[in-house]
Amino acid sequence: MPDPEDPNDRAWRERIAQLVREADHPMLVGHSFGASTLLRFVAQAEPQPAFRGLFLVATPFWGEDSPDFALTAEHLRRLHSISPLFFYQSADDPIVGLTHFQKYQKSLPHAVFRRLDGRGHEFDQDTFPELVADIRSVTGAEAD
Repeated sequence: MPDPEDPNDRAWRERIAQLVREADHPMLVGHSFGASTLLRFVAQAEPQPAFRGLFLVATPFWGEDSPDFALTAEHLRRLHSISPLFFYQSADDPIVGLTHFQKYQKSLPHAVFRRLDGRGHEFDQDTFPELVADIRSVTGAEAD
């Protein structure tokens, strides 16, 4: 993403649009601000982009105090047609707490929600078996 140390929602959405256009059947995976940017991209895109799955880790649910990043009621309505849609959240995330995850559960009940323990915010681990298994379930790939 452009300027990752100073992320910009618009610049990131434009870059995402470019990458999606260039890819055949992309998988969209995002973390934290990147995950919320992916959601806004998908919610706002006209026409809806084609992709195989949307996988979001530690995703902030921006509220009225952050209107430049928040999803509107119309965005949320448009996201109801997105599938497959997966959310992953660690119960011990000190940056994006469980309340964000719970707001997505309420707003997007058709999505798959994976609450995990001991992963923190960065999910700094050697493997992420839940994400791998979900991507394989979407692609039909077998485990190694």
